[in-house]
Amino acid sequence: MTLTSCPACGQRSGSEASCLSCREAAARELARGAEDVTPAEVEGTVGRVGRFLRRRPWWARSAPADLLARLRLLWLVLRDTVRGEYQLPWKGIAALVAAALYVLAPIDLIPDILGPLGFTDDALAVALTWGLMKRELLQYCECKGLAPGHFGIEVKP
Repeated sequence: MTLTSCPACGQRSGSEASCLSCREAAARELARGAEDVTPAEVEGTVGRVGRFLRRRPWWARSAPADLLARLRLLWLVLRDTVRGEYQLPWKGIAALVAAALYVLAPIDLIPDILGPLGFTDDALAVALTWGLMKRELLQYCECKGLAPGHFGIEVKP
Protein backbone atom coordinates (compact mmCIF):
# COMPACT_ATOMS: atom_id res chain seq x y z
CA MET A 1 0.00 0.00 0.00
CA THR A 2 1.07 3.52 -0.54
CA LEU A 3 2.49 5.48 2.35
CA THR A 4 0.51 8.63 1.52
CA SER A 5 -2.18 9.91 3.83
CA CYS A 6 -5.83 9.43 3.01
CA PRO A 7 -7.57 12.70 2.13
CA ALA A 8 -10.78 11.50 3.78
CA CYS A 9 -9.55 10.38 7.21
CA GLY A 10 -5.98 11.67 7.41
CA GLN A 11 -4.56 8.22 8.31
CA ARG A 12 -2.11 6.30 6.15
CA SER A 13 -3.94 5.44 2.90
CA GLY A 14 -5.49 1.99 3.09
CA SER A 15 -5.05 1.58 6.85
CA GLU A 16 -8.38 2.68 8.37
CA ALA A 17 -11.07 0.01 8.00
CA SER A 18 -13.94 2.36 8.85
CA CYS A 19 -12.97 4.80 6.07
CA LEU A 20 -14.48 4.02 2.66
CA SER A 21 -11.57 5.71 0.85
CA CYS A 22 -9.05 3.60 2.78
CA ARG A 23 -10.99 0.41 2.02
CA GLU A 24 -11.03 1.28 -1.67
CA ALA A 25 -7.29 2.02 -1.62
CA ALA A 26 -6.60 -1.33 0.04
CA ALA A 27 -8.87 -3.11 -2.48
CA ARG A 28 -6.99 -1.45 -5.36
CA GLU A 29 -3.70 -2.63 -3.87
CA LEU A 30 -5.04 -6.20 -3.61
CA ALA A 31 -6.24 -6.01 -7.23
CA ARG A 32 -2.79 -4.84 -8.39
CA GLY A 33 -1.24 -7.79 -6.59
CA ALA A 34 -3.65 -10.18 -8.31
CA GLU A 35 -3.12 -8.94 -11.87
CA ASP A 36 -0.55 -11.57 -12.78
CA VAL A 37 -2.06 -14.59 -11.03
CA THR A 38 -1.55 -17.75 -13.08
CA PRO A 39 -2.94 -21.26 -12.50
CA ALA A 40 0.52 -22.43 -11.39
CA GLU A 41 0.68 -19.63 -8.84
CA VAL A 42 -2.77 -20.57 -7.53
CA GLU A 43 -1.62 -24.15 -7.02
CA GLY A 44 1.57 -22.99 -5.30
CA THR A 45 -0.41 -20.67 -3.04
CA VAL A 46 -2.72 -23.51 -2.03
CA GLY A 47 0.31 -25.51 -0.90
CA ARG A 48 1.82 -22.59 0.98
CA VAL A 49 -1.42 -21.77 2.80
CA GLY A 50 -1.92 -25.43 3.72
CA ARG A 51 1.59 -25.64 5.20
CA PHE A 52 1.03 -22.34 7.00
CA LEU A 53 -2.21 -23.59 8.57
CA ARG A 54 -0.77 -26.97 9.57
CA ARG A 55 2.33 -25.50 11.19
CA ARG A 56 2.29 -21.77 11.69
CA PRO A 57 5.68 -20.04 11.64
CA TRP A 58 6.90 -18.41 14.85
CA TRP A 59 5.81 -14.96 13.69
CA ALA A 60 2.20 -16.12 13.18
CA ARG A 61 1.60 -18.12 16.33
CA SER A 62 -0.17 -15.22 18.03
CA ALA A 63 -2.59 -14.68 15.11
CA PRO A 64 -6.22 -14.23 16.17
CA ALA A 65 -8.29 -17.41 15.88
CA ASP A 66 -10.97 -15.83 13.66
CA LEU A 67 -8.31 -14.71 11.17
CA LEU A 68 -6.98 -18.28 11.00
CA ALA A 69 -10.50 -19.73 10.60
CA ARG A 70 -11.22 -17.37 7.72
CA LEU A 71 -7.85 -18.10 6.14
CA ARG A 72 -8.66 -21.80 6.43
CA LEU A 73 -11.93 -21.33 4.52
CA LEU A 74 -10.13 -19.33 1.83
CA TRP A 75 -7.61 -22.18 1.58
CA LEU A 76 -10.38 -24.79 1.31
CA VAL A 77 -12.01 -22.87 -1.55
CA LEU A 78 -8.71 -22.47 -3.39
CA ARG A 79 -7.74 -26.11 -2.83
CA ASP A 80 -11.05 -27.43 -4.14
CA THR A 81 -10.90 -25.05 -7.11
CA VAL A 82 -7.41 -26.28 -8.04
CA ARG A 83 -8.56 -29.90 -7.68
CA GLY A 84 -11.54 -29.18 -9.95
CA GLU A 85 -14.02 -30.01 -7.18
CA TYR A 86 -15.50 -26.52 -7.07
CA GLN A 87 -16.03 -23.84 -9.71
CA LEU A 88 -15.00 -20.31 -8.69
CA PRO A 89 -14.91 -17.24 -10.98
CA TRP A 90 -11.39 -16.21 -12.00
CA LYS A 91 -11.73 -12.81 -10.29
CA GLY A 92 -12.54 -14.63 -7.06
CA ILE A 93 -9.49 -16.84 -7.44
CA ALA A 94 -7.28 -13.80 -8.04
CA ALA A 95 -8.67 -12.00 -4.98
CA LEU A 96 -8.19 -15.07 -2.77
CA VAL A 97 -4.63 -15.61 -3.97
CA ALA A 98 -3.71 -11.95 -3.45
CA ALA A 99 -5.09 -11.97 0.10
CA ALA A 100 -3.43 -15.29 0.93
CA LEU A 101 -0.06 -14.14 -0.37
CA TYR A 102 -0.30 -10.94 1.64
CA VAL A 103 -1.15 -12.79 4.85
CA LEU A 104 1.62 -15.32 4.29
CA ALA A 105 4.27 -12.67 3.74
CA PRO A 106 6.34 -12.34 6.93
CA ILE A 107 7.19 -8.76 5.99
CA ASP A 108 4.30 -6.39 5.45
CA LEU A 109 2.93 -3.00 6.48
CA ILE A 110 2.74 -3.81 10.20
CA PRO A 111 5.25 -6.52 11.23
CA ASP A 112 3.48 -9.65 12.50
CA ILE A 113 6.05 -10.08 15.28
CA LEU A 114 4.26 -7.28 17.15
CA GLY A 115 1.68 -9.85 18.26
CA PRO A 116 -2.04 -9.25 17.75
CA LEU A 117 -1.39 -5.63 16.70
CA GLY A 118 0.82 -6.89 13.88
CA PHE A 119 -2.03 -8.81 12.32
CA THR A 120 -4.28 -5.80 11.78
CA ASP A 121 -3.13 -5.31 8.18
CA ASP A 122 -3.50 -9.04 7.52
CA ALA A 123 -6.98 -8.94 9.01
CA LEU A 124 -7.80 -5.97 6.75
CA ALA A 125 -6.67 -7.91 3.65
CA VAL A 126 -8.78 -10.91 4.68
CA ALA A 127 -11.74 -8.67 5.57
CA LEU A 128 -11.64 -6.94 2.17
CA THR A 129 -11.49 -10.27 0.38
CA TRP A 130 -14.18 -11.61 2.70
CA GLY A 131 -16.48 -8.73 1.79
CA LEU A 132 -15.88 -9.22 -1.93
CA MET A 133 -16.32 -13.00 -1.75
CA LYS A 134 -18.97 -13.44 0.95
CA ARG A 135 -21.69 -14.70 -1.40
CA GLU A 136 -19.33 -17.17 -3.07
CA LEU A 137 -18.00 -18.36 0.30
CA LEU A 138 -21.52 -18.95 1.56
CA GLN A 139 -22.33 -20.94 -1.59
CA TYR A 140 -19.16 -22.96 -1.09
CA CYS A 141 -20.12 -23.79 2.50
CA GLU A 142 -23.59 -24.87 1.38
CA CYS A 143 -22.15 -26.98 -1.46
CA LYS A 144 -19.62 -28.73 0.82
CA GLY A 145 -21.95 -29.08 3.82
CA LEU A 146 -19.86 -26.82 6.06
CA ALA A 147 -21.30 -24.66 8.83
CA PRO A 148 -20.81 -21.04 7.67
CA GLY A 149 -20.86 -19.82 11.28
CA HIS A 150 -17.67 -21.76 12.00
CA PHE A 151 -15.86 -19.45 9.61
CA GLY A 152 -17.60 -16.26 10.69
CA ILE A 153 -20.18 -16.05 7.92
CA GLU A 154 -23.45 -14.75 9.31
CA VAL A 155 -26.47 -16.40 7.70
CA LYS A 156 -29.54 -14.19 7.79
CA PRO A 157 -32.85 -16.11 7.84
